[in-house]
Amino acid sequence: MVDDFSFTTQGGPGSINFGHSGTWYNPSTSGQGFLIDVIPSRGELFVAWFTFNSDGTGQRWFTAQGPFENNRGELTLFETTGGVFNDPTPVATTEVGTLNIEFQSCTNGTVSFNIPDEGLQGIIPLVKLVPDVICNDLANGSLMVSE
Repeated sequence: MVDDFSFTTQGGPGSINFGHSGTWYNPSTSGQGFLIDVIPSRGELFVAWFTFNSDGTGQRWFTAQGPFENNRGELTLFETTGGVFNDPTPVATTEVGTLNIEFQSCTNGTVSFNIPDEGLQGIIPLVKLVPDVICNDLANGSLMVSE
């Protein structure tokens, strides 16, 4: 049995809500991107960032988690290393910097990142790969979600 519960957002276009969950990417760097999970009941975001090394030698896996308010989240950025396919050996997860995310709408956002020890920082424009049909209704408060 599933109990009913409802949540509302803080209102306004771009306010972070469950409809922002999903896959996001920069069309000019297709093949890398972000998986974003919004946890409205805790006011938190989880972000997985799939990208590559600056020198082209391999893939990189970053995660970030932290609070959001209105249309912005300021998150701590971690890098996970040492993984081997289908191997239970623990991986190493290290704090490497910050990741800030801001949504301009339900289909557009911006990520800014800073990895100080590597001198890496930048801004990445994002579009949602598959738009969510309820995001705008959640953002403007015209829809209540019950699960």
